[in-house]
Amino acid sequence: MAFIRPDLIAKCLHQLSKFKPPILYVIGDGPRNEKEEILCEKSRDLALNPNWDCEVIPIFNDENQGIVKSFIQGMNRMFTDHEFGIFLEDDVLLSPSFYHFSKELLIKYRENRKVGHINASNFVPEFIPKEEKGSSYFFSNHPHVWGFATWRRMWNSYDINMPAWKTVDQKKLLDEHCFSNREKGSLKHLFDLHCENPDPWACDYQWIFNCLYNKALSITPKKNMSLNIGFDRTDSTHTLGENPFVRPLEECNFPLSHPKLIERSLGFDRALSQKLCPSTTSIFTGKIKTRFSKLFGGNE
Repeated sequence: MAFIRPDLIAKCLHQLSKFKPPILYVIGDGPRNEKEEILCEKSRDLALNPNWDCEVIPIFNDENQGIVKSFIQGMNRMFTDHEFGIFLEDDVLLSPSFYHFSKELLIKYRENRKVGHINASNFVPEFIPKEEKGSSYFFSNHPHVWGFATWRRMWNSYDINMPAWKTVDQKKLLDEHCFSNREKGSLKHLFDLHCENPDPWACDYQWIFNCLYNKALSITPKKNMSLNIGFDRTDSTHTLGENPFVRPLEECNFPLSHPKLIERSLGFDRALSQKLCPSTTSIFTGKIKTRFSKLFGGNE
């Protein structure tokens, strides 16, 4: 996606040039004012002229449609042409090995409806499930959107209005996914907020629901292969403040070692949930540790 951040587009393209994807769809929403018009033009010009040989397909709006409509428009076009693909925004840097990693797994699981999403991110790479120590990846209930790959079959089940949230057994879905009441409450609030929202401002929570509703697992690489550099900027839409999940980009090893079973790693998801939605006790303990650190370590 290319909008009003040409500096990030340049960094994103530089990273993509390391593995040279042969087809590049460029989604560009229209500007909201004259200042953005100049930035839009710069972003589009960069994205339309990568420094490697590839087919570039522009999907541009003359007027501003918003990030959600632009995302849906672009994904609809890509999945009209192709069975699977990779999506990333202008502020996401991918490890070069993610292209080959996702390509192999997109083909391997193309017909397997137990798998619906391939993460580039691993927010807790230090945690390796005991049962999957020798595997290159494992299965999670958490789809992340800082660079991901998926199939047309999953996209066709996606509904930005998520009407199924009103009819599904909400308690059962949340009980099966979450590890704490705080996590359940947070996720329920977000699903309630986005269900049949006439003016949606995000599209990832609906995608999370789509994966959970269809019981589609997310492949998570053992090595983190995604970095979001769009935080702490005045031109960011959702990524405000500092990035709380900064992990260095890593390369995975080939050939890939596949897990023996296609089933959720509860140990990994428990560790990830604690990271994404820590308990009240953990937050309180963390604040105490920070306070003591400042009191007794401030002169070091």
